[in-house]
Amino acid sequence: MSAVMDNILARHSTRVFTDQPVEQEKLEEIVKAAVWAPSGNNAQSWHFIMMSNVEKIQELAAAVRKATGSPATYNFYGPTAFLIISGERDNRNAALDAAAALENALLAATDLGVGSCWINQVRDVCDDPEVRALLTGYGLPESHQVWTAASLGYAAKEPVVHERKPGTVSYVR
Repeated sequence: MSAVMDNILARHSTRVFTDQPVEQEKLEEIVKAAVWAPSGNNAQSWHFIMMSNVEKIQELAAAVRKATGSPATYNFYGPTAFLIISGERDNRNAALDAAAALENALLAATDLGVGSCWINQVRDVCDDPEVRALLTGYGLPESHQVWTAASLGYAAKEPVVHERKPGTVSYVR
């Protein structure tokens, strides 16, 4: 099997992180992988916010928790880094572009020994006034919608590996 396939098969969601910060060089590599994802019509209308300030990450988690009505313990699983990917609201490919960029980021994180978990709650409430104020303060462009995000950090325990569901592939020959 190729190194790429090995990496794809090794990637699993981490939901328990240590408090060890992820090195800046690794965060830059993760963002670089995201930036080099394909985008519809090569528009690259996205924006990336890489957060490594745990207090600010938890400030955002608290606002998202309040806006979504999530349990008081919800904190994006306690990461030491958090990646937010947004795109122009009027770009019909923005959500797809963000998903491709996030998958690149998740695979790069795995390759670097960094755990990750795809997070959707920020997308759901990015226009809540309290959440939006924080996101704007972190650099989110006004014309952007958050499409996806990810918690990043070092895994405190092995992630759960889920089997793939059967019957989800058809081959037409």
